[in-house]
Amino acid sequence: MSYEKNENVDFLGVKIDIVNYDHVHEIIKTTIDNNHKGYICVNDVGNVMSATQDKVLFEAINSSLLSLADGTPLAWFAKLAGYKEIERIAGMDIMVNQFSQQDDYHHYLLGDTDSRINRVIEKAKGINSSIQIKGYSPPFKVFDAEDNRLMIDKLNTEQPDIIWVSFGGGKQEKWMHDNINDLDRGIMIGVGAAFQWFLGDLVVPPKILQRMGLQWLFRFTQMMLFTNPRDMKRAKRALHQRLKFALSFPQEVIKARKKHRGTIKSPD
Repeated sequence: MSYEKNENVDFLGVKIDIVNYDHVHEIIKTTIDNNHKGYICVNDVGNVMSATQDKVLFEAINSSLLSLADGTPLAWFAKLAGYKEIERIAGMDIMVNQFSQQDDYHHYLLGDTDSRINRVIEKAKGINSSIQIKGYSPPFKVFDAEDNRLMIDKLNTEQPDIIWVSFGGGKQEKWMHDNINDLDRGIMIGVGAAFQWFLGDLVVPPKILQRMGLQWLFRFTQMMLFTNPRDMKRAKRALHQRLKFALSFPQEVIKARKKHRGTIKSPD
């Protein structure tokens, strides 16, 4: 990987890069056009808070080309710290924008099911009939060395420019970090459930809730409506993470503001 270090702020040590959509797309273009490689993490509050308890995830996010605030509260945090130019950036929005570009980039979908990958490809071609796009659905299990070798071999054979990684928050960041050195070229972007959002298989929270930073509450309510023990466990974990984030928020803003002021005053 080779790139200029981007300005960032951290929440409990987890970095959040200070970028907007235009900046992200320019970094993607520059990375590809210069035949560099790297990976981008798209983080909500849950992923950031998980990283504070998981050293491997912490290292994966902090070693990324970009760590984006896909969570309105994370963007609020950065703005309150003095970084007014940051935007909340959703993985699906980046993906849709890149699908629509007439740039001859080769896209690769990694993760989810064969059926959903085929539907994403069909819809992407509806947006951009000239798009080059393929995909692969790995087994739904903890990946072993053979699984990883197969995925990397497929990527190095296809030589895609952008790899959209949909393994879910935490797993995809660790996988990208562990395998970036074996990738010949391209930029990997961890987009979680973006394939499902793109297809409408998941209901996008209303814009008003997104602006209020309550996407998590919308998803929490959906999970609580089901009796699936796994969904209930995830919902309770999400609530615990948001409470911990809220309790840490004031002190982290104060720390980040002091650091930002010191950076502004320091000579070049």
